[in-house]
Amino acid sequence: MTSSLLAPRPQTGRAPSQQSGPAGTTRHARRSLPPARRLGDRALPAWPVTALFALYPLWWLLGLGPFVVAAAGAIALALMALRGRVGLPPSWLWWASFLAWSLLSVVMIDSGGRLVGFVQRWSEMLGAVLLGLYAYNAPELADRRRVVRSLSFMVAWLTVGGWLGMLFPYGRVTTPTLAALPRSIASNSYVTELLSPRFAEVQDPWGATEAFVRPAAPFPYTNGWGNTFVLVTLVLAALAVRAGRRTRWLLALAWLAALPPATATLNRGILVGLGSAGVYVAARRVRDVRPRHWAQLAAAVTAVGVAVLASGAADRLSERTSTSTTTQDRAALYAETFERTLASPLLGWGAPRPSRTLPVSAGTQGELWFLMFSYGFVGLGLFVGSLLALILVTWRVRDLESTLLHAVPVALAVMMIFYGIDGLQLTMALWCALVLLPRPGRRPVVNAEEYPNAEEHP
Repeated sequence: MTSSLLAPRPQTGRAPSQQSGPAGTTRHARRSLPPARRLGDRALPAWPVTALFALYPLWWLLGLGPFVVAAAGAIALALMALRGRVGLPPSWLWWASFLAWSLLSVVMIDSGGRLVGFVQRWSEMLGAVLLGLYAYNAPELADRRRVVRSLSFMVAWLTVGGWLGMLFPYGRVTTPTLAALPRSIASNSYVTELLSPRFAEVQDPWGATEAFVRPAAPFPYTNGWGNTFVLVTLVLAALAVRAGRRTRWLLALAWLAALPPATATLNRGILVGLGSAGVYVAARRVRDVRPRHWAQLAAAVTAVGVAVLASGAADRLSERTSTSTTTQDRAALYAETFERTLASPLLGWGAPRPSRTLPVSAGTQGELWFLMFSYGFVGLGLFVGSLLALILVTWRVRDLESTLLHAVPVALAVMMIFYGIDGLQLTMALWCALVLLPRPGRRPVVNAEEYPNAEEHP
């Protein structure tokens, strides 16, 4: 829908003071209503959603990155409660069930430090679901272009953070939030990683010719950077579908600027995510895309592949694989995670716990394993069911832009085997899917203004 479809039509034959408002009352009458009633007549504003991504570097520098999704979700909940009318998307029951069950796992927490981690992780997921519900109900966000533009800010922050990691690999940010915490909490290693984020993960395994500098900023870990890069790539592609030629070139340049840090991460998950998303989009659009589009895509993929090979990233990835035991360690950790979950299959253990054989924690190295270990097999099943329900209720996409947006939760479902999912990434997946649904009280509208290139991009 376009924003013009959401605005009330101007009334003719009336004085300006007598024009009807959104609820059918006159402007004079609205001024006499109580504040709560007036707020109930207004559309939900877009700023709680757009500010999350547009101002993300500020939240990172302040040390609010791990909490900003939960805070934005609380604001969204307050605004929806004041308005008093909330429409529920089709997959809402799944998400509510997952949040309720995972909250029960708090009874398995055995220390104050793990309780802090539990609250932070759970509140992030709750905030993401509330933001998805808010975007579904906010008429100001009915125009998918506004949502996609908001998400596309992340390519700039990924690029800046990635280059910081490459140029200043040992740099860290000491945030005001960490400085304000009591020493007993600030000294916790997990809290330090979140609130004193490093620019890059630097690994120097025995046998490597030089240390592996893997950019992470503006995320605590490199895998978070790689996960977000895959999702942002799909968002940029969706934004380019209906953009003019100049904008497409700018989007391409923005993505290419983020490519060197992406290759420096040496994350194989990026290849898995982009590959699975590419196969999914191609399978959905194979009958509609013209031959020249396939030729353009092949040329672009070839050019990027040649650039990556020329940069030496492939050799560095091969060296990292041969000089480290990351593959074997992951396999052993996954086996241990599964075996230990069998001892608490319903509620899990509430939070990751140190491995018995490796210098990492069981329940890490992938969201699937975190959910299994922390919330049990029931919690894992409810989350997977929630994500699949989200994909299925938005399955009927008819154009290339919608297919690219739909590929965001699809790619996230694949990458959760290897990558963790934080509140920011879950919010991106929810928005990209829910924007494809008709809004409460409105049926889908397709017109020339909304899809100016509908014939070229079916």
